[in-house]
Amino acid sequence: MLCSLPWRLGVGWGTGSLALHAGVRPDRDAGVGIDAAKLTTLEWGRFLAATAVVFGHAGPNVDKLAAPGVGPVLGSWPAPGALGVTYFFVLSGFVMMMAHAGDWGDIAAVPRFWWRRLCRIYPAYWLALLIPFFFLHSLITPEAAIPMILLSPGHDREFIPAAWTLRHELVFYFFFGLALIPRLGPAILAVWVFATFWRWIPWPVLDMLHLPRSVWLSRVANPWGMRAISYFNFYFMGGLAAGWAFVKLRPGRRASLILAMLGAASILVTLPDLAWGNQYGVPVMFMRMAAQLGLLVLGLAGLERHGVLRGGRLARRAGALSYPLYVIHMPLLLALEITLPKLALSGPALLGALVAVLSLIYLSAWLITVLFDQPVQRLLRASEQWITSRLPGWAAVPQSRV
Repeated sequence: MLCSLPWRLGVGWGTGSLALHAGVRPDRDAGVGIDAAKLTTLEWGRFLAATAVVFGHAGPNVDKLAAPGVGPVLGSWPAPGALGVTYFFVLSGFVMMMAHAGDWGDIAAVPRFWWRRLCRIYPAYWLALLIPFFFLHSLITPEAAIPMILLSPGHDREFIPAAWTLRHELVFYFFFGLALIPRLGPAILAVWVFATFWRWIPWPVLDMLHLPRSVWLSRVANPWGMRAISYFNFYFMGGLAAGWAFVKLRPGRRASLILAMLGAASILVTLPDLAWGNQYGVPVMFMRMAAQLGLLVLGLAGLERHGVLRGGRLARRAGALSYPLYVIHMPLLLALEITLPKLALSGPALLGALVAVLSLIYLSAWLITVLFDQPVQRLLRASEQWITSRLPGWAAVPQSRV
């Protein structure tokens, strides 16, 4: 069997949220001079991070097909799936800040931003959700199905375990949309950042700052608000800070190279403490990795803006593949678990099974991207332009993609 029953019931042990691209357009106020969609170097990062997540799930599940006594098909290599999640969350904050730097204080940008984010996450997720709904229909109740369909932040039951990251992503979108509100928005963002740090900063630091300890904050926030002050927010905040620096400070070529090297070196130093990207670590480590990945993303984006790095069309295609790859790979593993007979493979046969499973996953993700996700996104863009042209004060902004 490729996957064990507990994750079917919503344990939520997956990694990686790939629905991270903001509605992309050139910044109209800050003079960025580059469309977010053109940062193809970061698209390669998205694809590699998605691949790490897929290997992190596919390898252990293919091991269930092994004969007794046969070692893991990937040996002792720990797939850095947690590092992939970290990268995606940081990139989410970076792209949103960069793409919407001109929307601050524009009340019409708030519903537009939320609409585009929901349109980006839900269609591919709902398509992938059909697979576990088909195979596990006897376990479905309205109380369980509705929160899964809506990705309600207050619930944790998943038929697609890695969808827990999408729930975090929706929290990010909610607060970033509020941050765009004129006058009040920046204060809301500041309160959110402060509350998250206050909840998770080590107590000795709080004592030094003469701040009260905040254990009560979790009790007040539970259950709906726990994701609002989760330590995963640090990744998003690190991306926001990097995006702000990219837009406002515009680091030069040399500064970008130094930032990229500093970020990469500090990450390499940290990875041994995180099982080489297979674990997240304690909340303080979340803060550390958020800063380090923020430096790396900022440096790479700066190098591409100055023409040092180039990704090309292939990078854009790989980046477009990453979200469908993320949402579909675990439902496919579930389908294989249920339909494949019990096997006892070893040697080349076990390795061949891994290659076959990965080939199925990547081919399916490519087909979903080309035949479903991209056409749906084009249709939603067209519908948005039609709707907003009839709503005064909510004009559609030309964009390269949602």
